[in-house]
Amino acid sequence: MDEKIKDWPKESWPKELLEVPQPPKKLRIRGGQPNLDFCRLCIVGPRKYSEYAEVVCQNLIAGLSGHPISIVSGLAYGIDSIAHQAALSNRVHCIAVPGSGLADQVIYPRAHLNLAHEILESGGCLISEYPDNFRAINWAFPQRNRIMVGLSKATLIIEAEEKSGTMITARMTTDYNREMLAVPGSILSQNSAGSNSLIKDGAHVIRNSTDLLHILGFEIEKNNPTIAADITPAKIRNLSVNEKIIYENIDSPTKIENLIAKNLMPINTFNEILSLLELKDLIQFVDGKICKK
Repeated sequence: MDEKIKDWPKESWPKELLEVPQPPKKLRIRGGQPNLDFCRLCIVGPRKYSEYAEVVCQNLIAGLSGHPISIVSGLAYGIDSIAHQAALSNRVHCIAVPGSGLADQVIYPRAHLNLAHEILESGGCLISEYPDNFRAINWAFPQRNRIMVGLSKATLIIEAEEKSGTMITARMTTDYNREMLAVPGSILSQNSAGSNSLIKDGAHVIRNSTDLLHILGFEIEKNNPTIAADITPAKIRNLSVNEKIIYENIDSPTKIENLIAKNLMPINTFNEILSLLELKDLIQFVDGKICKK
């Protein structure tokens, strides 16, 4: 693991980063320099995320395994850390851009110091334009986001409220002429209002890893199945209480209205749980009915 913090020579930066408005004057790097032949994908989302967003993020990154791709995110709580952890689990190269300096004493958030070390141990790197001992402060986060977007070919919004920091990063993506990608969510979920709005305005819809790889420029063999969650009996046992209630009520192909009638819960909660069960590859829709897989 390369623990030394050093200057990242400007001549080694991706050319995309030099093209952004107000590019950083200098950058510090900890770990190995990124391979410029890799395609860099910025992944962002909320600190307070839904279970749906977590499963989607993990599944999408799992489908990138084996491809020359770097996941770029901000080491923050929420979707950032999920993206980093999913990349590490699937041996996808990782770049973290914290809102602090890179010295252990100031890495922010403190709870993610071990995660930062895991990224370094995996061959990834940490990058910052701030002095090594700079402690994170509110204005530093939106400023560092321009580096995340600037480094990347595309930005993927996993989930976002209409007014949020994630949407600020989305606007940067458009301003910097990068590819804008978004995961669709329930129209009843406030957490998906922003991402659904991006799709309405022309963002690429990401439904699975195949969509993602195609937009990033990778050729996918037609007979390759889309990566799905690895479902085991243990994962069924680990379903949430509401997921188990709905799953156990699907005894045979069931009409959705009949299933709704059996489960007295808000319709938006019901729809979100159905989406999660489908993402976990536990149910499928056949001829307008819901079946267990």
